[in-house]
Amino acid sequence: MPAGEKVAALASELRISPGTLHRWKKQALVDNDLLPGVKSYDSDELAKARRTIKDLEDDLELVKAAAALFYGEVPISPKRGSWLLNP
Repeated sequence: MPAGEKVAALASELRISPGTLHRWKKQALVDNDLLPGVKSYDSDELAKARRTIKDLEDDLELVKAAAALFYGEVPISPKRGSWLLNP
């Protein structure tokens, strides 16, 4: 944002709200280590890691249920898999 330019004028020119422009500016300062906070590219990696963990946990529940079936035990119902309990 050029020095001295009003936020409202630039926001109007870009057809966005002034609040959005302020958030973008703050995030740019964080990304350039001028303010403390979570960098935008770090949050993408964190979200991907959380999805991977969730997928692995779901897979583990399915493996536990399958193992219980093979050993003749009553399987623990995996997430979204209660159909395994109804033969």
